[in-house]
Amino acid sequence: MDELIVPGYFFSGYALSFVLLWIAAWAERRSSVLAAVFHLLCGTTVSLTTLYWFSASVSVPALAWYGVPLVVAALLVWRGWHQQHWASRVDSNGEPSFGFLARHGLAVPRDHPDPWPSRATVEFTHHGHRLLGIEYSTESPYRDENFRRKSKLAEALSSIYSVVELRIPNVPALTIAPKTKAFAPDHFTPLEDMRITRNQFGWLRPDTTLHEFETDPGFDRRFSVYTSDPEFAREMLTGEVRELLLNDRFFRVHQVAFREDAIWTTDTGGLTEDRMFDNSRKLAMLAAAVPSAIWEKWANDRQFRSVATSADTGYDAWIGKRGGFIRTPLNRRRDARDRQPVTSISLTARTLIALAMITIGVAPAGNSLAVLTRLAPQVQATVSRVSEGGTRHCVTTSGGMSCTEDRAEIDGTYEQDGSIHEITADWTKNELPAPGTVVEVAVGPFWGHPGYQIGSVFAAVDLLGALIWLFPGLLLLKRTYLPSVPRRVKKRREALAEV
Repeated sequence: MDELIVPGYFFSGYALSFVLLWIAAWAERRSSVLAAVFHLLCGTTVSLTTLYWFSASVSVPALAWYGVPLVVAALLVWRGWHQQHWASRVDSNGEPSFGFLARHGLAVPRDHPDPWPSRATVEFTHHGHRLLGIEYSTESPYRDENFRRKSKLAEALSSIYSVVELRIPNVPALTIAPKTKAFAPDHFTPLEDMRITRNQFGWLRPDTTLHEFETDPGFDRRFSVYTSDPEFAREMLTGEVRELLLNDRFFRVHQVAFREDAIWTTDTGGLTEDRMFDNSRKLAMLAAAVPSAIWEKWANDRQFRSVATSADTGYDAWIGKRGGFIRTPLNRRRDARDRQPVTSISLTARTLIALAMITIGVAPAGNSLAVLTRLAPQVQATVSRVSEGGTRHCVTTSGGMSCTEDRAEIDGTYEQDGSIHEITADWTKNELPAPGTVVEVAVGPFWGHPGYQIGSVFAAVDLLGALIWLFPGLLLLKRTYLPSVPRRVKKRREALAEV
C-alpha cells in the first residue's frame, strides 16, 4: 500500500498563510478585531501545513494538531496588537513636519500636489534627533474608479515598504547604494546580495537630476554614488564616512540618501518598531560621522554637529529594552558580532523550527548511539508477530516519485521490573524468527524505546537519519543565539589591529 504525500498541499498552505498575513496587515489600519481574526487564520494555516509536512516522516501526536496552531495563532495575534499600538507609545504626531513622501519610486516634498497616501506615519524625537517613519505601497492608488472598486484588496496587498528618515540641515542631494557581487571573486555573499536586491524594489530616489560620482576604486567597487553637486559629495565622503559605510553591516545592504532636510533609507516590509529604531540608529551614526564643516558650509548650521555627536547611538541607549528580556541581550550580542538583528517573529520562527528539528532527531540519535555503543539494555523477547515489511511510502519530487519501503519487523513481549512490556524491533528480512521464538533484542533507552536486532545495521542507518534533523536544528540555534563573527569581518578587524 502506498502513502502519497502531496507537495501541492505544502505550497498551497504556505501561500494561503502569506495571503492571510497580508490581509491581517491591511486590516490593522481599519479594525483590530478583523486583524485578529486573520492573524488567527494565518497561524492556524501555517502550523497545520507544517504539521502535515512533519507527518510525512514522523508520527505527529494528536495533541500537536490542536496545541501548535493555538500557540502560533496566539503569537501572531500578539504581534498584530503590538504592531498596531507601538506608534502611540512613542508620542507620534501622525503627520510629517519634515522629510519626503513616496510617489512613483521617488521621494517628493511634503507640499507635492499629488503624493501617494501613506499606510502609516510616525514622527517623534529621540536622543535629540527628529525621526520620521512612513509605510507605503509601491502600487499607485490613482486608477479609474471602476478599477479601484474591483482591485481595492489587491492594491492593499501589493508590495509594502517603509522609509525611515532623520532630520538634518538642508543639503544637496546625494544617494549611496551598495552593489551586488561587490566582494566577488574573493567572497560569495548571496544572502547580502538578495537583501540588496529586495530593498532596491522600494528604494525612494530624490526627485531631482543626479550625476554619478566616483571617489576611489575600493569604495566605488562596493557602492554607487549619485549626487546633484559633486563638490558636496567630495566633501561629504570623507575617510571616516567611507569607513563607516564600508564596514557596517547595515550599509552593506541598505541604500541611503541625503536631500534637503532629511537622510533616509528604505526597507521591504511594513513599518515596525524594530525597523524604526534599528534603521534610525544607523542614520544617526552616519550623521555623527559627517564633519561639522559640511553642515556649516552647505547648510549654515553650526549646532547640528553637536546634536549629532552628543546623541548616544549605543545599542542599549538607542534601542532600550524594546526587545524584551530575551531579544535585547541577543540583538546586542548579534550587533557586536556584525550580524543582523532578529525580530520577534523571526526569533520565534527560528526557535520553533530549530526545536522541532531537534525534538525529531534527539531521541532517535540517542537510541541509535546507545545500541551502537552496546550501552542499550538487551532483553529476551518472545516473538508474537512477524512482518516482512514492503509497504511503500512515496513523495512526488522534481525528479519524479521517490519511494521507500518499510523494513521487516517483529512484535514481541518481554518482562522487566516485574511487568510485561511490548516492543517492536526492525529485523533482517532473511533472518525473521517464527512466532513464539525467544530472541535477544536491544532496547533504546529514550522515548519511543525502539528495539533493534543485535548486530544489525539499522541502528547506524537510523543515526544518520536522525542527524539530518538534529545537526541543522543545533546549527540554527547556534547561528541565532551564539553567532560567530563573519570571516570577512574577522580578517578586517585583524588587519586594523596590526596597523
